[in-house]
Amino acid sequence: MLEKLMVPSKCLALIAIAVLALNSLLQLNTDPYLQQQQQQQQYTEDNESNNLRASSGDYELEQALPEETSEQLTLRILNRRDKERRMEDTNLPYTNNQNQQIISSSGMEPSYICNRPADLGAPAQHATCPGSTTNSNKLILLDGTDTYGRTGNNLMEFLHALQYSRDNDIQLGVKYGSWAMRLLPRMWLSVTGDQSQWEEQFEKALCIKIIHKTVELREYDVIPIDTKSLLLYKSNQSLGEYASFQQQAIRTLFQNYNTGEGTTLAGYGTRNMCEGIDALFGKDSASAIYSVIHIRQLEKVGYAILAAVSKHTGCDPRAAIEMRPDYIRTILKPLGMLNHPIVVISDNQNIEAIQRLLDDPEIGPRIVLVPEEAAWSGGDMTLGVMSNVFIGNPASSFSGFVAKSRLALGKGHTYLFRARDNEGKWSTVCGDSCVFYKEVNHF
Repeated sequence: MLEKLMVPSKCLALIAIAVLALNSLLQLNTDPYLQQQQQQQQYTEDNESNNLRASSGDYELEQALPEETSEQLTLRILNRRDKERRMEDTNLPYTNNQNQQIISSSGMEPSYICNRPADLGAPAQHATCPGSTTNSNKLILLDGTDTYGRTGNNLMEFLHALQYSRDNDIQLGVKYGSWAMRLLPRMWLSVTGDQSQWEEQFEKALCIKIIHKTVELREYDVIPIDTKSLLLYKSNQSLGEYASFQQQAIRTLFQNYNTGEGTTLAGYGTRNMCEGIDALFGKDSASAIYSVIHIRQLEKVGYAILAAVSKHTGCDPRAAIEMRPDYIRTILKPLGMLNHPIVVISDNQNIEAIQRLLDDPEIGPRIVLVPEEAAWSGGDMTLGVMSNVFIGNPASSFSGFVAKSRLALGKGHTYLFRARDNEGKWSTVCGDSCVFYKEVNHF
């Protein structure tokens, strides 16, 4: 009887293969955003070695890994699913590879934003700024305090100003006290220490020239450009080149994010960009697993803008504004994220959408709203940028900036462009790079 229960050696080998395969799937990158590339190669080498040993019969069962926690399971699934989604997105042939390679460069220390891992890359090094070798007598000037739209628009306008300068090889000038100089130090590059040293740092980081007095403009052929024109500007660069430069500019900003120290140009103290994360998660802010939903109705024009985006991307023309529970559920449930906090950020114009989520028996208990005292554009933005999953509205420039920032900082699981297929199932219809499409307004 005992002999009948003995397992042949070939069966043991097959069992070993199965166990090792299962163990490989259950292995966790304790920091998935920073260790994915390093461990992926090790997994490949281990599997090849295991297969070779199993095929030769020289194989012993290895001890099973400890049971996986729900948090580990969630992070592992997020990491794997993100890799799979990025592999399917071939619109940027080298930009995603560039993002992944930066953090694994030799000698580079892991980088963090609000104690959460991020791919900040190395500080930007400009061999020459636009206009240094040609068009030295020309200057693109950002002046005045009037802007087109809210914070999201203004950030896109500034990024497009940098792009316009580089595309045309003309120096970008920013008038001291203008809209751009008021916008940026609220969130990045706050005024600290000696004023002249701060200005030098500001100019070097962004490759721009600060103009204090009108008399300084006499030596230039000034090209003024208004904010609406900047928002709608479409670069003549290829998608890959455009996306690469935009991401570099975003990384530069986040390399200098405000922590509550320093002031604005007017001398007012700046707020901490980590304020929202800290208010919600406190001492657990570094390890917190959470999703962010950005609900933005865009007044009376929201559906019209989203319909235009839909024509170019194939996304649903209503879902990202309405944010109905079934739409949210199809994203978060497969990832296991319905077991973790779901943070809602909004301008409180679409209370109905928020209430629908609160009333949902599965989603409602997980909904978290940012405390009023910690709610502001910079804190909300960072909550979205640093979240494990971000669900936004592709018609919103604020969502667009968050999505671009997530891609620049190595974050995956950004869901803006979703639609139902013929069977009624929701899926992503346009990959991460869609936030850089020239045909999509505001981006």
